[in-house]
Amino acid sequence: MCDVLYVSSACNQVPTSAHWGRGSLICYASSNVVFIYDINHGSGGKIVNTLYGHKKRVNSVQWIAGSNHELELVSGSADGTAIVWTFRDNNYTSFILKGHESNVNVVESMYTKKSSTLVVTTSADSTIRIWLRENKKEDFRQMQVINLNYGVSLSLKLSYLPDQELIILAASLDDSNIHLYVEDEEKSNDFPFKLRHCQKLEGHDNWVRGLDIKINDGDLFMVSCAQDHFIRLWKISPEARQKEIDVKSHIESIEQFDFVMKRKELVTLKEKYVISLESVLGGHEGWVYSVNWHPQNMTFLSSSIDKSMIIWKWEKESNLWVEDVRVGEIGGNTLGFYGGMFSPSGDSFMAHGYHGAFHIWKYCKESHTWEPSVTVGGHFDEVSDLAWESQGEFVVSVSYDQTTRIHAPWAAKGAKTSWHEIARPQVHGYDINSLAMLSRYSFASGADEKVIRTFKAPKNFVENFRRLCKIEGDQEGDEILFTEERPQGAAVPSLGLSNKAVYDEDNIEDIKSDSKKDPYPQESHFTAVILNEPPTEETLLQNTLWPEVQKLYGHGYEIYSLASPADESILASACKANTQEHAAILLWDTSTWTQSQKLLSHSLTVVQMEFSPNCQHLLSVSRDRRWSLFTRNSSSNEFELVATTDKKTGIHTRIIWCCSWTFDSKYFVTGSRDGKIVIWGKNVDKPRDNILGQYEHIMIKEFKGESVTAAAFAPVLAHNFYIIALGFETGLISVHFWRPKDDFRDYIQMDNRMAHHLTVRRLRFRPLKGTAGDKMDKEVLQLASCGADHAVRIYNIPLPHNMYVN
Repeated sequence: MCDVLYVSSACNQVPTSAHWGRGSLICYASSNVVFIYDINHGSGGKIVNTLYGHKKRVNSVQWIAGSNHELELVSGSADGTAIVWTFRDNNYTSFILKGHESNVNVVESMYTKKSSTLVVTTSADSTIRIWLRENKKEDFRQMQVINLNYGVSLSLKLSYLPDQELIILAASLDDSNIHLYVEDEEKSNDFPFKLRHCQKLEGHDNWVRGLDIKINDGDLFMVSCAQDHFIRLWKISPEARQKEIDVKSHIESIEQFDFVMKRKELVTLKEKYVISLESVLGGHEGWVYSVNWHPQNMTFLSSSIDKSMIIWKWEKESNLWVEDVRVGEIGGNTLGFYGGMFSPSGDSFMAHGYHGAFHIWKYCKESHTWEPSVTVGGHFDEVSDLAWESQGEFVVSVSYDQTTRIHAPWAAKGAKTSWHEIARPQVHGYDINSLAMLSRYSFASGADEKVIRTFKAPKNFVENFRRLCKIEGDQEGDEILFTEERPQGAAVPSLGLSNKAVYDEDNIEDIKSDSKKDPYPQESHFTAVILNEPPTEETLLQNTLWPEVQKLYGHGYEIYSLASPADESILASACKANTQEHAAILLWDTSTWTQSQKLLSHSLTVVQMEFSPNCQHLLSVSRDRRWSLFTRNSSSNEFELVATTDKKTGIHTRIIWCCSWTFDSKYFVTGSRDGKIVIWGKNVDKPRDNILGQYEHIMIKEFKGESVTAAAFAPVLAHNFYIIALGFETGLISVHFWRPKDDFRDYIQMDNRMAHHLTVRRLRFRPLKGTAGDKMDKEVLQLASCGADHAVRIYNIPLPHNMYVN
């Protein structure tokens, strides 16, 4: 009944939180869920599935190796469990692996040659646990617990030994060594699989963070990377084969200095293996977090926190491993890469960074270069607020990750419209709490500081937005583009928090006649870009900022909530407060940026505010369990308090989290932590005998055991019913129908897979009926939501043909 059109959320900030399968699907961890990301969906990829089962952060994910299809994956979480997800009948089912007593940090898995499935998990409880499913009709059983004696394993890798049916497990521990475990050939019927410790590889001077194994020409090659900035390449060869190689090497190295490492042995019942160090590679300047072999040839990829990724290849002429390709980030406030991996075909590779952003590079045969591609992305911390622009063409979101992001539909030629992040107007130094749109191309944001900051779009954004979203008839955009004084972009100076305007070279002399600097100062890293597709992470960081036009001072504590009316004439602001003086709502004139009014009513923090669609009323809800209604005086044009609640008249008994007006400004709803929503309206026949004035409650609906944290009325009626969406602390979202003197009817119930899995922070309907990016007036409403699970979601909600709903 309801479609999830768009999901935006970053990858968790851990090295093994993303994995590319055998096709186009990437699984990645985000907060407490696993997302399935199809890179070939539509014009730029899309998150097509959400796997919810963990109660805490997901630390590691992996498609089970050894299959040509992405049908099963494993995830490990800080809740102490691992889950095996199986795709069956167009849905994912889960099997929970319980046993660990602390965070599951890394998971590793494979299908064996005996048609069984092996899963290895390691945890902060100092154990490695082995799980086996002998066939797909049975459940997983715990085969073995390897005690690490207060140690912690940081990475795992499974493989087969060369020319044998025995499995080898490589595990790096916090002693900076790699420990090798081989399948024990002495087995019992009760426990058909067991590993034994057989060797320890020393060499790294710091924790080993990544391992990968490849079988080539009868030898096992293992590459390891560590926090000592180095990569080591190990070879495990059958002893007989190694002797032949040694003879050849000795003949070739006669009369040359030959360095030989002290070799180690690995012994099974059938074979003896020689372990040698092939190479030590130093190309990174920071911790190296992951390594990954190319699926077809002897090259591998390394990812480092130094903002670079390197493809290493074996050069036969010099018998050396050399750097073939280096890609990465330049500038910005990022801290490099956590993980990287080749695609199954090897013509692409992906990376996920310190701030959870995805990067995908594809090999271009014409230019023989690796080109960045369009990816999904999103916030990497709680998303605190969002808003549609007035015509519903894009959504702006703010987050505790200290960024403001713009999400919009990209109308690519010959492909289905898909949503992407197209700009990042603000990259701040404080967690951002609130947002108010002042026009299509301007907004205000409030963060954990006493200052309200307002922004206006530069020329470069307007040009790219129009091109990407096929925007026509844009008067405000024309004013920006054809006004010489408008900046081309913005940049943040060193040690600064304010986005400074950057101007065109043509008018730089007029704007800054005394300045001898370049139009694009080197420290700004800003370059005007022409976008024909959504920008990459590097472009978002450096070239999509909006100039800051005004700072508003007046509050004594951190800004918590903002609101603006449809006529864009006023900005209302409120801050964190414990007294009535600090809980005052300040009104700002957006034409002069001066404070026009100070509204006193609440005694604690005003949590949310909303102007009525007719711009005549301002509604506020507070931590003091009260709501207040201010109405514009027709003669003085100032807002006056006309209604509020107290302990006697207030129905809510806990903090009121949310409020929303009906589109005709007749009714409003309040939602509280006590699980109640109350719809209020004005009764002109009611005497003004208490603080409620002429207002009274029309309906009370209680959701037992729930906390209502978000509410929004739709901009249209459905068969004379108002449409209201509700969000809850559990992450659930529901859509209902209501009209006065009638039932409160249920329409849509979204579970944690479709909605959020942590607190819903804000719900906003698109101001117009229909879908953004589509000119056809469809019988669809679009609902945007954001939550504490780092996600921004947009839903298509169809309008019903009749009212026969529950």
